[in-house]
Amino acid sequence: MNNAIKRVVVSDEDLYYFLLINSWGPGQGVCIFGIITNILNIITFVKQGIQDTVNISLLGLATSDLGSQITLLYANLNVIPAFVALDLPFEADDIMYINGLCHVIFTRVSAWITAYITLERCLCVTLPLKVKNVFTPNRTVLYLNLMYIIMFASVFPCFYTMRPAKVFDPLRNRTILRILYVEGRKIIENITFVTNNVIPSIALCLIVICTAVLVVNLRQKSKWRRKVTSDSSKSSVAMSNRDSKAVKMVVLIAAIFIMCYVPSMIAFLYILLDPDTRIDGYQRNLCCSLFAVFFHLESINAGVNTFVLLQYEFKV
Repeated sequence: MNNAIKRVVVSDEDLYYFLLINSWGPGQGVCIFGIITNILNIITFVKQGIQDTVNISLLGLATSDLGSQITLLYANLNVIPAFVALDLPFEADDIMYINGLCHVIFTRVSAWITAYITLERCLCVTLPLKVKNVFTPNRTVLYLNLMYIIMFASVFPCFYTMRPAKVFDPLRNRTILRILYVEGRKIIENITFVTNNVIPSIALCLIVICTAVLVVNLRQKSKWRRKVTSDSSKSSVAMSNRDSKAVKMVVLIAAIFIMCYVPSMIAFLYILLDPDTRIDGYQRNLCCSLFAVFFHLESINAGVNTFVLLQYEFKV
C-alpha cells in the first residue's frame, strides 16, 4: 500500500503535545522518584553489607533500576521545547536513539535480576538444604556481571551499525555531529529486536513459574502446620502469618513486574510484524506515544519493586 493513502494514527502536532504533557509532567515526576528511591536503596544496601546473596542481588537491582531511570530522565528532557531549542553541537534524535539502547540494557538486566531473586526464594522453600550451596555471594556477583555483558552483547549489533560523522546542517548553518548507518541496518535491527524480546520473555516466564511454585508450596506447608499443631500456640500463629505475608509479597513482586513489562513486550512483538510502527516507520508517532506510556510503567516498577523486595526479605 502506498504511504500516500495511509492514515497517520498520531499526527506530529498530537505527538508534540502528548509528549510535552506526558513526559515532562507525570513522566518526569515518576522518573525522579525512581532515581531518588534507588539511590537511597543503594546507600542502604552498602551500609548493611554486601556479603549476603540477597543484599548483593537487591543492590544489583537498585543499580540497574537507577541506570534505567537516568537514561529515561534524558528521554523526558529531550521533549522540552527549551531543550530542543538549544543550539546543540549534535543531533538530539541520534543521541536519543543511543540513550534508548542503553535504557534497554538496564531494563533487561533488571528483569533477569528479578528472576534471579524470585528463583532463589523459590528454591529456599522447595530445596532449603541445598540453596545455600547453589546461590553463593561469589556466584551472585558473577551472575550480575554476566547479565550486563550479555545484555550489552544483545544490543551491540545496533551500535555496530552506527558511524559518527560531522554533517553540515543547512537549518542551523553549521556542522554538527550526527550518526550515519551502514548498509543492512534494518536486517541487523530486526534480529536485535527479536533477541531483545526473547530475553525478557524468558525472564518473565521464569518469574511466573517460580512464583506459582512458591505460592503453592507455602500454602501447603501452612495447611500442614495447622493440621499437625494440636494447640493454637503463638509461635504457630506467627509462622502462619509469616507464610501468608511471604505469599502476598512474592505475588505482588510478580504482579508489578508483569503489569509493567508485558505491555512493552507485546508492543515490541507487534513492531516486528508491522514495520510501519517502528521508530523510523510511517506510524512512528504511534510508536513514540505508546512507549512514552510504557516508560511510566517501567519507572513505577523501578521506584517501588525494591521496597516490596525489602519488605518481603527483611520483615517477613
